[in-house]
Amino acid sequence: MTRRGRAKQRRRGGVPDWVWGLGLGLIVVIAVGGFFFITESGGDDGGTCDQELPPLGSSEISQSAFDEEDAALTRVISMLNVGDREGAQSAFFGPAHNFTHNVDPPVRQKDQALARQLCEAIVIVEEGFPLGLASSQLATGMQDVQNLIRDSAEALGYQRPG
Repeated sequence: MTRRGRAKQRRRGGVPDWVWGLGLGLIVVIAVGGFFFITESGGDDGGTCDQELPPLGSSEISQSAFDEEDAALTRVISMLNVGDREGAQSAFFGPAHNFTHNVDPPVRQKDQALARQLCEAIVIVEEGFPLGLASSQLATGMQDVQNLIRDSAEALGYQRPG
């Protein structure tokens, strides 16, 4: 640090800029985390899953599509289990994520409760990546999504993948 920088720091009370930045960042993380905790612990998702998830791209809804989705989710879970969050995020947010949204309408027509459970599990995973949930927590959430996708295949008359 230069002599001028140290003099400036003493005039401000001796707290380096990085400490102020860290403190502000921590406040933001606590506020966002608190909001996430309150909304999740309240048991109400604010109506997000009362209606169909918005479509993403296009997805075929078929036995082979369910099998491909199951394999894709297995890869994502494996990546999370070894701590590869970035790889898992890249593998999930694409065709695999699109399928989770696009399967919602036909599932909702057959089983409203199952579609809502699937939607809620997807929202947790979607929010978990940017909020920095631990890889193990994301893997558990992704396993829930995978099991609900398997249940959805059966609900739509297909064989259960996996």
